[in-house]
Amino acid sequence: MSSALPPQPPGDPPPERDSAARPPAAWAPLAAPAEARRRSLRAAAAALQSELPLRFWRQQAHLTVPASDYERVEKAVTRALGAVPRLLEQHGITVEGTATALGVGTADVEAVLAPKALAPLVLVDAEDAQAPGAAVVARSRANAVRAFTSLRWGDTLRFYRPSGLDQEACVGDLLTVLGESGQGRAPENFPVDGITWAKVRHPDEIGWVVETLQALERSLGLPANRLRLQFLVESGWAVARLGELVQAAGPRLCGIVFGIADYSADLGLTRIRNSHPTCDWARAAIVNAAGAAGVPAIDAMTMNYPAPDPERDSAANRRHILDRVRECFEDTLHGVQMGMMGKWAGHPLQLFAVLLAHRMSFARADLERDIHAVEAYATALAAERGTALVAGAMSDRATDRQRRTRLRRAVALGHLEPARGVALGVVSPNEISSLQH
Repeated sequence: MSSALPPQPPGDPPPERDSAARPPAAWAPLAAPAEARRRSLRAAAAALQSELPLRFWRQQAHLTVPASDYERVEKAVTRALGAVPRLLEQHGITVEGTATALGVGTADVEAVLAPKALAPLVLVDAEDAQAPGAAVVARSRANAVRAFTSLRWGDTLRFYRPSGLDQEACVGDLLTVLGESGQGRAPENFPVDGITWAKVRHPDEIGWVVETLQALERSLGLPANRLRLQFLVESGWAVARLGELVQAAGPRLCGIVFGIADYSADLGLTRIRNSHPTCDWARAAIVNAAGAAGVPAIDAMTMNYPAPDPERDSAANRRHILDRVRECFEDTLHGVQMGMMGKWAGHPLQLFAVLLAHRMSFARADLERDIHAVEAYATALAAERGTALVAGAMSDRATDRQRRTRLRRAVALGHLEPARGVALGVVSPNEISSLQH
């Protein structure tokens, strides 16, 4: 892997360019080998992080949809959020009522439901969401190829989940869908961003996936690591070997996803419960591994869908649906507090709840405070001071890095103007172009 750190803060030049940092000439015989070793170690540390294009930080919601149902795939890609106002209206739920139930402003709800809003990432799923059978497998593959090659995805990230290692369809899924999606297309027009690999247990399994993707890239004339990879942590073994799995994925890694249902089954938990302490422990491990690798950690789906219950009357269903939306919203906030940068969703109202929760975690007032602190620290550096006091709190190299990382994500997610991000030095002008597919 290679470094994905944001640009250096103003006034903080790389040490090797600062002649004053070099030892006196008298110590040159000792300095030369020590400096060579220092640079080698620095390069090795940088190689532990993935070089992730800015648009791959827009993974705050993964909308999963079964590959076997083309109509649902089409809706997920082109109008998933567009269905939300209609679904709310069907049950007599207003935008204002939704905002009140979630404790947010009406303007925030309306912003998430902007007319042209799309899902940040759509996952065409040929694994858990698919029924068994040869006919279903063939239809799913054809649907996936059709969706990737014919639908207008805009800036939505395009991901595919093939059958897992234990399934006979696994190799055929990978080669057919990725291979046929690229047939007859120039490498720059390849229409799939990557795959999500399910139920991983051993690093050799990820090594095999990487080898297969490398072979596909060579066959299709794609650049190395063009096919990105995420994997799902769904077992005790996966949590236990997270570091090895990350290293096996290498520079094509672009996310680590928590699969709470299979994880709960693997550990024999009595219920699938979002707030279970063991599940939170797994989340913490995933956040740590993802942060170390420089990729987003993605939280599990909320199992309870905000769908009507035929046993309830209209008033009861209205409360039921709002309760389920609020559950997903609060689950998302819980994940955000733990360091999760995204969450799976399986229903348009869940997609809405996830996006709204992530929007609330980037409140404008908080961003402005971060910007002010970054600017104050830059001013301190220009005056050859290593710290700055901002609103009674100390700012130094470590706190500045944390704020810059957050502001960088804010640019990627559209919460901070790109020009301002460039001016602050948290993104480069060249990176802004990567926000478009």
